[in-house]
Amino acid sequence: MATPASVAEVTRPDKLLWADLAITKRDYVDYLAAVAGAMVPWLRGRPLTVVRAPDGVGGKRYFQKAVSSYAPPWVRTVTIPAPSAGRDVPYVVCDDVRTLTWLGNQASLELHPAPVRRDRLDRPDLLVVDIDPPEGAFDAGVAVAISVLEVLDDLRMPAGVKTTGGKGLHVVVPIERRLEPETLRAAASSLASIVAERVPDLVTVEFRKADRDGRVLLDPSRNGTGATIVAPYSPRARSEGTVSFPVPAASLAEIDPGDYTLRTVPGLLDGDGPRRWATLEGERVRIPARLLDG
Repeated sequence: MATPASVAEVTRPDKLLWADLAITKRDYVDYLAAVAGAMVPWLRGRPLTVVRAPDGVGGKRYFQKAVSSYAPPWVRTVTIPAPSAGRDVPYVVCDDVRTLTWLGNQASLELHPAPVRRDRLDRPDLLVVDIDPPEGAFDAGVAVAISVLEVLDDLRMPAGVKTTGGKGLHVVVPIERRLEPETLRAAASSLASIVAERVPDLVTVEFRKADRDGRVLLDPSRNGTGATIVAPYSPRARSEGTVSFPVPAASLAEIDPGDYTLRTVPGLLDGDGPRRWATLEGERVRIPARLLDG
């Protein structure tokens, strides 16, 4: 648990951010302080994109990459060239609870770290499988996640699974920093193809919804240059206050993603999912030749 001295100042603490749930900015910052011990290890060293909603989930929201000009001097950043914009972009790097709660005070309602760290921006250290089922078909997403985990187990690649806070799931594999983003994305595409061959009636790699025929999309793009993934324990800017939450693989068939919210998650941090993710970050593996050979 964060100490009061380590938490950033909260301005306008009574401002409602999730009005339907009566969650104020003070409540949100308290939530971030409560989950910081589990969340910050998945943010540390990573360029961070946020979704800000200054007037709460019912108001305007926008993605923000560049750190705010008024950020305090203790907020760490990393500058990344943005050729399309013709400038360099200074991203926030959230290494501690103080920065995390400062972001909360800025009404950063979603936190999306990159799969790279500031010291090696050209070498990702996470392989991400984004499982995107159709609306109302979470059970199909679960079935696909189980198949993904079975393939990864065959490849001897330890993985963790989490809800996205929306309708999907993420399977994450910590990897050694050896591959360029383009090579990693190709490996992720190979993995998706293997899963699709095993369960062709459930899985598609077609990005156009019209071409999916109600199947679950396995999206390898989270592994490309400029990719991000919503952080574990990050809420989503949705009226339900749902949170991206680590879940145990053995219990996938029993979970309801709507159970993981800003209200419930602080009481679930001792569960099997969070305990698994607490060790996962250190279990780095090489991408096997089977995925690299296509």
